[in-house]
Amino acid sequence: MGSIASQAAPEIDHPGVLAGDSALLPLLEIIERAVTQRLRIPVLSLWSHVPSIALLASHLHLKWPGRVSSLPLSPRLGIFPFLGSDFELLSQPLYHASKAQSERQAARAQRVNLAIGHRSRGDLYPDWEQVLDRRRSRIGSLVLPASSFISLDRVSATGNIKAGNRGMVGKFSPRNEFRPQMLVPARGEVTRQMVREFDTLDLVLVNVQSIRGRQMARAVEFFLSMVSPRVPLVILASSPADLVLTGALKPPSTKTVVLSTPIAPSSFEAVLVNRDRALRERQLCFALESVDTRSELLERLATQARRTWWATRQSLSHDVPREAVAFESLCTDMLRRFPGQELELLSDVRRLIAEEAEAVDGREERRRAVTDAALHDTGSRTVLIIVRSDTAAAELRTALANDLGVDVLELTALGICVVSVFSPWPDEPYDTCIAAGYFGANTIDLLFASRAAKRKLIVDPIEARVAVWDAERRFCSVPDLPAGALTSLRSLAELLEPHACPSSDPISLPASFSDNSTAAKAAASHHAGMSAHVCICFADGSTRQATSHSRFEVLGRKRLQLQSIAAKDLTVGDQVVLLQDDERAVFSDKLLRLLDQGRFKVCRETRENWLTIIRAMRKETHLSATAIKRKLDDLGHSVHVTTVQSWLPSAEDDDCGIPDTEAVFLAFARVLGMVLPDSILKEWFVNIHRLRVDHRRIGRQLARAIRGAYLGRLDPISVARMEREWGLQAKTLLEAARVAVVDDVITFAENTT
Repeated sequence: MGSIASQAAPEIDHPGVLAGDSALLPLLEIIERAVTQRLRIPVLSLWSHVPSIALLASHLHLKWPGRVSSLPLSPRLGIFPFLGSDFELLSQPLYHASKAQSERQAARAQRVNLAIGHRSRGDLYPDWEQVLDRRRSRIGSLVLPASSFISLDRVSATGNIKAGNRGMVGKFSPRNEFRPQMLVPARGEVTRQMVREFDTLDLVLVNVQSIRGRQMARAVEFFLSMVSPRVPLVILASSPADLVLTGALKPPSTKTVVLSTPIAPSSFEAVLVNRDRALRERQLCFALESVDTRSELLERLATQARRTWWATRQSLSHDVPREAVAFESLCTDMLRRFPGQELELLSDVRRLIAEEAEAVDGREERRRAVTDAALHDTGSRTVLIIVRSDTAAAELRTALANDLGVDVLELTALGICVVSVFSPWPDEPYDTCIAAGYFGANTIDLLFASRAAKRKLIVDPIEARVAVWDAERRFCSVPDLPAGALTSLRSLAELLEPHACPSSDPISLPASFSDNSTAAKAAASHHAGMSAHVCICFADGSTRQATSHSRFEVLGRKRLQLQSIAAKDLTVGDQVVLLQDDERAVFSDKLLRLLDQGRFKVCRETRENWLTIIRAMRKETHLSATAIKRKLDDLGHSVHVTTVQSWLPSAEDDDCGIPDTEAVFLAFARVLGMVLPDSILKEWFVNIHRLRVDHRRIGRQLARAIRGAYLGRLDPISVARMEREWGLQAKTLLEAARVAVVDDVITFAENTT
C-alpha cells in the first residue's frame, strides 16, 4: 500500500482537480437550499460543463464536511446515472487520510460549539475514522480514493443493494459501526424498485449533461418521475436541451438556477447550399414509404438508410462517403444471408444513396462554402469549424492544408481547428465558429460553447428547418434563460427561417440525428443470437455501424484497464474509446503499432525474426505442441502442452508469447532445431521480453491517460511526458480519441443458423 501513497501524493494539488473544485463550489449554496426546503432544483451551467459530479459527492464527506449545514457530516447521497468514469474518479487516490479526518473533526467541533445544523447518526464518528485512530502509523499518511472511505453501494433492478468494497479501510473497520455510503444504480434496467431506494437519501445528484441518446434520456426521465418529490434533488445540465430531452423541467422541479457569466448577443450568418435538398428528400421518403412496416429487419434497415442518406448529403469528402459504402455492404450482406425477407424493397433507397454518393458537385459546393468562410475572414485569428464526424474532420483538415500549402499539423498554429460536433467543448474562445451543416442540438451547443463573436452556418433548406425547430423547442422553450442567450437563440431561428424548407414536417426531422424510431424502442441490447451487423447509438447522439465482431475498447469494466469488447457484447452505459469513424483497429493496438515503428523498433524486429524462424522450423519439422513438450521434458523443463501451444504462432496471427525464463527459451529454440549461438538467443530473449513488458506498461499508462483526458485531469506535465516518451504522433492520436457512452445496440439481423 506504500506504493499507492507514493504514486498518489502529487495528485492532491493536481491542476485538474483544483479547476474542478472551483466549478463545484457554487453548487454548495444550491444544495443547501435544496436540502433545507426539500426541493428539486435544475441547475444550468450554460455551455460550460460542470466537471467531476462524483467528486462533489465525495467532497461533501472528505473535503468540505459541514459546508452544507443542513446535511450531516456523512450524508447519504445518491448519484444518477452512474458511469464507469464516475467509478474511476472515485477510485483515484485523491484524499489524504489524516487531512480528511482533520477536516471532519474541525467541522464536528464547529457544530458542537455553534449548535448549528441537526444532529444525526451521520454526524457521529464513522468506522473509517475509528480505523484511522487505531492504525494511524499505517494509514494516516496514505492518500486514498474516496471509495476507501465511502462504500459505493449499488442498487439493482430488483431493489437489492450490494455493498461496495472499501479497499484498505474496509478490512479493518469495526462491525456494527456507522459506515458512510453512497447509493448508485447498478448496470441494467431502471425500475421502480431501484428508484424507490433513493427515496430515503439526504440528497440525490442527477447529471444530465450532454445526454442526447434516447435510452439514457428515457431512463433519466423515468427516474425523475418515480423518485419521491420530497427527496432533495439537484439536476445538473450544461445546455437547455439537456433539460428538455430528459424531462428535468417537469413538476415538481423549481425554477432553473442558471450558472453562467453574462452572454452578450453575437452575430450569426447563414450560407445556403444544396438547394435541391427538398426535392431529393421527397424522393427518399417515397422510396421508403411503407417499407419499414413490413418487418423488424426492414424497419431497422430503413432507419439506417435515413441516417446514411443524411450523412452522405452532409459529407465533405472528395471520395465516395464511407457511410454510403458501409450501408451498401450491409444491404449486400443482408440479401445474401436472409433471402425471402423482401429486402429487394430497398433497391430504390440504395439507388438514391448511390446517386448521392456520386454527386461530387454537391459536396464540393458545401466544402467550398466552408473553406471560403474559414480562409477569407481576415478579421479572425482563430477559427473553429464543426463537422459531422471525426472522419469528416480529418478530411477537411487535409483539404484546408492543401489549399493553404501547409502540413496538416500546422493548421493549429495558424489558428484553424476542425472538430467533430461530438467533440468536447473548447476551453478557450474563438473569434469565429463555422458549422459545416446542422447535425442536431449538439451543433447549437458547440456554436455557443465556442464563445465566438461571429458564428456561421453552412446549411441546406432541410437542415435549416431542423435547426429552427430545435432552437425554438429545445432551447428557447426553457424558461428563465438569460436575456443574452435567449436573444441570440431567437436571432438564430429568425436568421434561418427564410432559408428553411416550408414543406417539411419539422417534428419528424430530428430522428435523423437522434434515434427516435420504433426500431430503437424494440432494440434489445441483450440478444440471444449472433448479429451480423449492429448500429451502436451513443448518449451524445452519434451512431456507428459496425460488424458484430468489431472490437471496441471500453473504460471502467476493469479498473485501470482498457478492455476489448466485441460490438455485439457492448451494453448500455459502456464507455467506449473512439477514433475516426473508419477505424477498425482498437485504440491501444494502433498506438502500440506506432510505438513499434519508433522507440520499440529493435525489439519489434527481433520478435518478428523469432516468429519467422519458428514458422519455418515447424513447417520443416512438422513438430506438434505435444512433441515439443516431450522433448522439453527430456531436457528437464516440465511444461504443460497448452503453455507450449501459447508460444506457437498461427499462420495468420502473431499473438503468442515466449517462455518466461531464459533457460526454457534456449531449450525451446533447440527443440525447434535453431542453430543460432546462445549469445544471440539470449539477446533475443531480453529484447522480446522487454517488448512484452513495455506493451503491458504502455497499456496501463494509456488507460490512465485516456481517463485523465476524459475527466479533464490531464495536466501539462503529463502531456509533456507523453510527448517525450510516446512521440508527437502518439500524443496526436490520444488527443484525437474521444470517449462515448453506449446508449443502445441495435441489431440489424440475427443469425438463425
